Amino acid sequence: MLRSRYGFTLIEMLLALAIMGLLLGALAVNWSALSGGRGLEEGAARLETALRMARADAANLGRRIRLAFDETDGKFIVFWEANPLAEPGRFTEYTACTWDDFVLMDRIRLHRCELVGLSLYQVVKMGGPGGGDIGAGPAPITFEPDGSSDSAVIEVSAVDERDARHAVIELEGLTGTVTSTVFVPEEVASQPAAAP
Repeated sequence: MLRSRYGFTLIEMLLALAIMGLLLGALAVNWSALSGGRGLEEGAARLETALRMARADAANLGRRIRLAFDETDGKFIVFWEANPLAEPGRFTEYTACTWDDFVLMDRIRLHRCELVGLSLYQVVKMGGPGGGDIGAGPAPITFEPDGSSDSAVIEVSAVDERDARHAVIELEGLTGTVTSTVFVPEEVASQPAAAP
């Protein structure tokens, strides 16, 4: 009579555990590499959202909104023109802003923010990624109540040093179109420098 075998031997169990351990180890290594590389994309996407929210707040409030980047840590501060009739052009910090904490500037590092084309405050030109003079300081971006804004280019990189890519976020002031492009280091180095 043939006896059927139920269960596993000790060797089969140890072999299965060893294979599972190897697979879990490989998954953990790959997962950390994949999630580490997403910081730039996520940070750039959140910055795009902040630009859209600033435009919406300016239209909803009927006041100018200004995003200014702090030169020391690259974080942005939201200002608004609280009393445009009595004090035109005077911006104070917009403490009632509900979306400024949404942007995680701890994942990305600001390299430059430059206005392109006509602005309420200055006329500037700039080159491609890697161009510009950060010593001049990041330019503030002003959003008008009519839906227009300054046109700007913002260049950021990941805080993670292993990710050498840069993202360039472009804001078209007249239409409000916000786009971002990720560049690898070779593309950043090959772009022309900003015009003086």
